[in-house]
Amino acid sequence: MPLYVVATPIGNLSDLSPRAMEALGTADVVAAEDTRVSRKLFSALKIPMPSQMIRYSSHTEEASLALLLQALEEGLRVVLITDAGTPCVSDPGERIVRACHDRQLPIEVFPGPSAGAAALSASGLPGTPHHFLGFPPRKAGPLRKWLEQAGAYPGSLVVYESPQRSVRFSKAVAETLPDREICLCREISKLHEEILLLPVAEMASNLADRERIRGEVVFVIGPGAVPKSSVQQEPVGTRLKEIAAALAERWGCSRKEAYEYLLAAEEERLEEDSAR
Repeated sequence: MPLYVVATPIGNLSDLSPRAMEALGTADVVAAEDTRVSRKLFSALKIPMPSQMIRYSSHTEEASLALLLQALEEGLRVVLITDAGTPCVSDPGERIVRACHDRQLPIEVFPGPSAGAAALSASGLPGTPHHFLGFPPRKAGPLRKWLEQAGAYPGSLVVYESPQRSVRFSKAVAETLPDREICLCREISKLHEEILLLPVAEMASNLADRERIRGEVVFVIGPGAVPKSSVQQEPVGTRLKEIAAALAERWGCSRKEAYEYLLAAEEERLEEDSAR
């Protein structure tokens, strides 16, 4: 049996597709980010509870992974969901999906709600290219550096943030990327949905004036000038490993991935030189 990767509603329960509903209703095992949240979803949708619901989060990943792989190899119908939205998109699930690929176990995806995609489509900002960045750093110094690096990317930036940190985040964007527009998408598909597009300075002022910000928040930051500090790079040395370390930090990938990319580029260059 394949691993079923199923998107669940981010607000309005009617957004769950009939196909996803059937997958949930016929599951033997459900891997859920928080079983308490998932039980409420099953109850609200009047879907029969599966025989087994396993919490799959960063805290339980090792033990849960073994149980889920065993269930799949025994031929049980295993469904992976998150609290809301699409699994593996700033939510748990990547390791179980990768483990299935490694073991050549089939995977079937049930696409559906995703807060990032919904916010991008509602923002009025360029969708191609865009970069999904997930949650930003919490501390002020790393956040500023993160924004400087992200500001060098072409296209729009999609960012998740908590309501409690939204004022601080909008101020940081206004200081680091002052020429940009930013769209606030809050409580998407829920009763108090809000979609607001403003220059970043006006957004920071707007949010600072509010008594309280509630609900799930997605920011979409439009393209603009590259921050000066992001193009002024310190010397990083001449060894590939030193260069890979610097690129990994800039690109947000592992040092191994950056190093392998550099090796491939160097090999291609050598082949071109020998062919001349």
